[in-house]
Parts: sequence; C-alpha cells; structure tokens
Amino acid sequence: MEQDIEAGWLRPLIADRLTPFMEIDAARLQRNLQQMQQKADAAGVALRPHIKTHKSVWIARQQRALGARGVTVSKPSEGVAFILGGERDLLLAYPVVLADTLTELLQVAAENHARITCIADSLNGVSALATAHQQQPTAELAVAIKVDVGLHRVGVDPESDAALTLAEAINAAGLPFAGLVSHAGQAYGAGHPAAICEVARQEIALMRGVQQRLMSAGFTPCPISVGSTPTALAAPVAEGSNEIRPGNYALLDLTAWRLGLCTPDALALSVVTRVVAVNTHYAIIDAGSKMLSSDKGPHGTNASGFGIAVDEQGNQFEVVKLSEEHGFLQFSHQAPAVGALLRIFPNHSCAVVAQSDRFVLRHADGLAEVLNIEGRGKFI
Repeated sequence: MEQDIEAGWLRPLIADRLTPFMEIDAARLQRNLQQMQQKADAAGVALRPHIKTHKSVWIARQQRALGARGVTVSKPSEGVAFILGGERDLLLAYPVVLADTLTELLQVAAENHARITCIADSLNGVSALATAHQQQPTAELAVAIKVDVGLHRVGVDPESDAALTLAEAINAAGLPFAGLVSHAGQAYGAGHPAAICEVARQEIALMRGVQQRLMSAGFTPCPISVGSTPTALAAPVAEGSNEIRPGNYALLDLTAWRLGLCTPDALALSVVTRVVAVNTHYAIIDAGSKMLSSDKGPHGTNASGFGIAVDEQGNQFEVVKLSEEHGFLQFSHQAPAVGALLRIFPNHSCAVVAQSDRFVLRHADGLAEVLNIEGRGKFI
C-alpha cells in the first residue's frame, strides 16, 4: 500500500520493551484533547467525552482538568471503574431494560456521591430505571430520552410522539428528566467532511423538533446532547445544542484520517510490533487479531486491511490479513527485515484499546510510563 510520506507518519521506534505493545503519544493526545475542549468552550457548550475510546482513568482525568464536565460511559461496569477513579458525573449511553443491570453502579454512585444519567427509548426502559432507583433511592439518578437521528440502532422516532410519552412516564416515575441525547454514528459512513456536516445539520434539526414538541407540552428545561467524533470535528458545534460527547477524538485512527478529519500527526495511538518472519508472499509480525482486533472501522466504514505499518524510514506496508498472534504485511519491492520494529496505525482505536490491559504513554523525550486501562473488559 503506497501512501504519501508525511512527517506525521514518522515517529521514533524505541525498543525498550517486548513487542507487541500499544503506545500513545503524549503530545498528540494532549493536543487532541485541548483542541476539542477549546472548540466546546468557544461554542459555549459542555464537553462530556465518551471514554469508551481510551477506557483510561488517567486520560479521563486529563480531559476533566482541561474542562470536561463529566464523562460518557458504555456499560454500568465501566461506570463503576470510572467512579472509583474519581469521576462524579456520568452519562450511561446504553439502554437499560433490566433493573438489576444498575445495582452495582447505583450503589457505588451513592457511596461516592456521583450523579448518574441514564437513557431510555421505551416504556420498558423507564420502568427498569424506576425499579432500580427504588432499590437504591439514595443514588442521584436522572433520565434522558435517546432519539434516533439516523443510525437506527437505539432511540425513539423523532417524528413520532414517543418522546412525549416517555417524558410523561419519566415524570410519573418521579425521576428527573435530563433532556435529549443522540448519536449520529451514521456520519462515519458519510465519506467526507461536507457530507458529515450535512449529517450534523440533520441531527440538530431533528433534535430541535423533538425539543420544541416537549417544551410545548410543558417539559422545560430540555437540553440537547449530541455526540460523535466525525460531526464534532467536521462541523461547527450546532446552534441549539448544550453538550457534545465525542470519544474517538482523543486518540483518532485511520478511519478519521481517511474521512479527512485529521492529519497523520494527530494519530496518537499505535501498536509497536516486530517482524518475526519473511517469505515470498508476506512479512509476518507479532501482532495479530488479539492485539489489533479484526475491526475494519465503525458504522459503515470498511477498510481493505487492518492498518498501516510504518518503519523508521517511512516505508509503509498494509496489514492485509490477521491470525490470532500474527499479522500479514504486503510488500511490493523490499520486505522489512526479520527483527525490524514497525509501528501500526490501526483502523479503529476504540477496538484496539479494548484488547489490552495497559498502554505505554510515550513522552517527547522518549521516556515512557505504563498506565492501566481500567475500563477494559467491562461488558455488563
């Protein structure tokens, strides 16, 4: 795979530990975090980053120190890890349909004085949340309505009266109504920044329509929370939104680069690997699907391979196949030598982080520290 050689692809490879390992560039990470916070601040909206990308308490603390007003989590067990790590304002962006799902999260939230906002898109969900709160009444729990703005995964139809029905049920259950939440994940399949901007425009139009109907029925205030990295990077912060919830922006990946959302020097996450064999067909590396994941990209994206491997001279090789412990690199003229170190930029950073228990944070002076990934393996 031939790519234009840009400085962003080239980073020193330091052989100070066994491979493979996941590495995060501290300077790139910090720059990514600062730029998104500055965009939120300039627009006068709250930034509630989705930590499912990095799953790291340490990175979440950096986001909060810069001005993030809480975090977004995927699963209750992930929320527990982040409350224990110091977070006190969490949005659980996953539908709860069974009260017992929240037992541990609400208990830990109550013990640590943390505020939890859950989403609902069905009466079943509201009922489950109400039951969970009855079982743990000292926990601070609010409920937002999830609106389907085009991904067609979770959320009420914005053209229906479902949001009004749910808002009435939330009030009847005695739970605070926290407004509206959306995720325009279909933006990943839009292909380029201009099309992503149109997705963002449609998202806020649908959300404001639902908001107006609820406010006309007496449900005020009714804040709007929108969230996806493509829309947050490609489009201005939508007028009328109160909160943005991007996640992938912290690390970024080849999907964001291919969509034109960033340059190579913003790619903070990589996997350092070593060539273990070379034959006439492939160069073989020690990072397979257990390290890189077999994800070719989120929400409608589908790369031809599993990442781009780069050596210290800027030579690039596509990772065309994976087995569990091996990656297969395609080369045209000269293969990398056995024993050579390579850096792989993956398709989807969220999926790669989920494979490891810790990461190497590499500083500009070459020094490194190993940090835990507390949210890894939190599936419930």
